[in-house]
Amino acid sequence: MVLESLRMLVDRGFFFQALRDHEGEIEVVVGSFGWHGYFDRIHLWSEHEACAAREKGVRHPNVGNVVWSHEGIAADTALALLELPAPGEPGAPTVARAAPSGLWLPPGASRLS
Repeated sequence: MVLESLRMLVDRGFFFQALRDHEGEIEVVVGSFGWHGYFDRIHLWSEHEACAAREKGVRHPNVGNVVWSHEGIAADTALALLELPAPGEPGAPTVARAAPSGLWLPPGASRLS
């Protein structure tokens, strides 16, 4: 189920990258997709831990620009992101707030080559 939901995000246009810790182990996989004026992202810490959000404009975490977020197991979080209406569509969230803690990135993490 996890791979199927992630494949649907890739089909939608999401770009994924793995971030490694200082020992070279994958610590988190981050997916992102840009809209006009917004961007969606998902952080996959494990099959059982993920966090997704839609943010307004320029990315400055925890400054009140998140209009939607979801935390849970990876498959459910990806599906919640897929079900989210596109910006400007009826039901699309617009009220901003601070980012959830699950969207932090590990210090010193580097992209998977």
